[in-house]
Amino acid sequence: MRELIINSSIQYALLLVIPLIMASILRWAKLRAWSIVGGFAGGILLGPLILGSVAPSYWESTFRGGEDEHGAIMQLERQQQANLIAANTLGVDQDVLLQMQAEQWHEQAILHEQWEAGKWRDQRTIRIFAIALIVLILLSGNDRRSKRKTLLTTNKSDQTPLIMSLSVGAWSSVIPMGGVAIISYMFWDASLVESVAIGACIGAGPWTLSRWEQRAADCSEADGSLFMVRCGRVAWGIAGTATIYSAWQMHGAMALAWLLPILLLPTIWMMPPKGYRLLRWFVDFAAIPSVVATALVLIDPREAFQFWPFLVVILFCADARWFGGIVGLWILGGRTSSDAMRLSIPLVDAGISQLCLVTLLYGVGALTPPLAFAGITGALFLEITAPIRFKFTTPPVQN
Repeated sequence: MRELIINSSIQYALLLVIPLIMASILRWAKLRAWSIVGGFAGGILLGPLILGSVAPSYWESTFRGGEDEHGAIMQLERQQQANLIAANTLGVDQDVLLQMQAEQWHEQAILHEQWEAGKWRDQRTIRIFAIALIVLILLSGNDRRSKRKTLLTTNKSDQTPLIMSLSVGAWSSVIPMGGVAIISYMFWDASLVESVAIGACIGAGPWTLSRWEQRAADCSEADGSLFMVRCGRVAWGIAGTATIYSAWQMHGAMALAWLLPILLLPTIWMMPPKGYRLLRWFVDFAAIPSVVATALVLIDPREAFQFWPFLVVILFCADARWFGGIVGLWILGGRTSSDAMRLSIPLVDAGISQLCLVTLLYGVGALTPPLAFAGITGALFLEITAPIRFKFTTPPVQN
């Protein structure tokens, strides 16, 4: 127990301090998306690419886990290799050698299963750490919305029908989620669980609306920002359902414990905003960078980067969300093309939401490293390209 406390304390300190320092430096340098980029850099430093290369034993014992089981595998492989060399030296029959190799593969398979179980056991503290940070991120996102309107205090002037929110939110989630899931299942040899998982990450709604997004939505139509918040929550509901399905297929009912932030979302949405500045500061400088690092600390970018998942996720996480929102607005009619395009732009700002789901699903094993890495880089892309979307929200000048 003492060793567990010491090891988890080291994990938490490294995963908080290093990304925070990197994010602070990038914030001082006035780099866009400094929070996610800082976490990205911190995760690379603490992951197998840097720390795992410089101090592999320390990285394995601190982050990856399963050190004892891995040592047993290495010892078994050396012993098996020595046995084969001895058998060849003694001139053992070929059929006997093949039987020895088959038995060795079976022994290795058993130890590899134990190694995976050991890594899952030792990474429990990292998963708990990520869950706590993601809850704080979602709380902060709800706290940043306008105080004028909440889920329970809707202005009477808001006449947007519920069916419109359901339509826009559903299309903005289903189109990117379905597109990525189908492509990954048909062309990347991903399993159904993995395909649904990466689709859920791409289909999540925005975690909050920035001030310029609220102004853009309100300028497009009355109470547009409240409308987009509702649409985003519908998208979150669809993506959250797909997330629970993927994790449930991996771990059964135990998956609900590892997806606690998703289950708490309805309660978080009902909380009135209070404007907690300390919470906002902690989330921007520590929680978001640490969540990025928590996922990347177990991923080697040299092995995880694959061009087609990277490209497809980049395309679908932005344009498909936007297109889905426009489709949802067009189906029920009543808006011009330009108004529909400006109004649905806030639905694209889901980089933090995507990041949270990727971290949760990769932690429970529903995402492979290539898919998780593509999801994280897609979230980074969404945050970096926010100024480009801002230009589209400027209404044309009337002569």
